[in-house]
Amino acid sequence: MVQLKQVSLRLKSVKNIQKITKTMKMVSASKFTKAERELASARPFGYGPQKFYESSRLVANVTKEDDEKANSEPPAKDTPEMAEDKEDKKFKRIYVAVTSDRGLCGGVHTGVARRIRRSLTTRSADAAAHKLVCIGDKSRVMLRRAFSENMLVNVKDIGRIAPVFKDASIISAAIMQSGYLYDVGEIYYNKYFSPVKYELTVMPFFTKDKIESAPNMSAFDDVEDDQLECYAEWTFAALLFYALKESAASEQSARMAAMDNATKNAEDMIRKLTLLFNRTRQAVITRELIEIISGAAAL
Repeated sequence: MVQLKQVSLRLKSVKNIQKITKTMKMVSASKFTKAERELASARPFGYGPQKFYESSRLVANVTKEDDEKANSEPPAKDTPEMAEDKEDKKFKRIYVAVTSDRGLCGGVHTGVARRIRRSLTTRSADAAAHKLVCIGDKSRVMLRRAFSENMLVNVKDIGRIAPVFKDASIISAAIMQSGYLYDVGEIYYNKYFSPVKYELTVMPFFTKDKIESAPNMSAFDDVEDDQLECYAEWTFAALLFYALKESAASEQSARMAAMDNATKNAEDMIRKLTLLFNRTRQAVITRELIEIISGAAAL
């Protein structure tokens, strides 16, 4: 027979947890409303650079280069995977994982880390050829064990307050000043669609040399090198700011849903524990009555 005191303590503990999850849901709902409102004003920072990449056919050109490398004829003594790895060593990438320091939000951070892990594992056998930037402590914890040599920049204190453009500028400046020369960068973040839907998205960004070599770059007016360099740096910061805002809105919506589910699960546990408590108490009372009656009958 389960002890009555143990059931009582467990019931009290679950009720306290339910109060915490309900409070966190209310806090997340408040933060989500603010993040969704700020996201509407931050989306032009992401749509502008992406539209420029599309109009200059920069994304299509890089994709074509990757396809040519993947479809190139390897030597007879090498397998296609080995030939692709050798070509990929010449094409350096930088991966930017946009997460935060806080959890209790479902699989928001886990999906980003899993996608980057798969990309780093399949694209190149030379782990030192590519570098990894972890924005948020969650992605760093999940990726540092397998890709500690790829770590370039780690950013903490993300998610406690709403991100601003200054944060994205500081992160982009730290990456630019790290001295790592890459060809293409990819930002992995969660794109917000609705309070119940977000999607893992990969957004590329390019250096000044790649922008200059874009097929349709001649359609634009003559641009000086220093102006193009400034534009490339600003584009990177703008895309980072946009990804941080999208990720913040997705995280708050996911945390709100997770806390709502946790509150409902706690309600189910409370109902079951209350039933068990009542049955246990009734069994204790019945047993004591039987003992009293048996004692009285013996006298």
